[in-house]
Amino acid sequence: METKQLLQSQEIDFGKVLIKVLELIIVKPFTLPLKIYKNALAHLSNADADDSEESVLSSDFPLYTWFISIFDAIIVIIYPVGLIIAIIAGTNSFTGGFGSFLSVLVITYFAPLIYGLIRELFQISLKGLLYLKIISKK
Repeated sequence: METKQLLQSQEIDFGKVLIKVLELIIVKPFTLPLKIYKNALAHLSNADADDSEESVLSSDFPLYTWFISIFDAIIVIIYPVGLIIAIIAGTNSFTGGFGSFLSVLVITYFAPLIYGLIRELFQISLKGLLYLKIISKK
């Protein structure tokens, strides 16, 4: 009964709702690949830190931490390799020039979304183990 009264007492600002919907549908898909790419760079550059997943869990789960790190490495090499493939496809007369170049660039730009999602799905249990191990040390 309280939740029904709570919902009735709150006013809905449809302008804010519309802006949030447009942000989630239009803006986020274009900004997430770069955020995922930057996070992968940060994970790889901070792999030797004392509180990183690799440092804390590599002795207990070496294969699993390596497997998760592979996704970061793949995400990091997607853009350089995709750019090279786009240039090759753009200059190759068989594949069709500028249209092929742009299509490969678009696919390359959004590819970190797929690999980032797969990495996060595998990383859920690893994060739980990391937090439990950090808590047990305190």
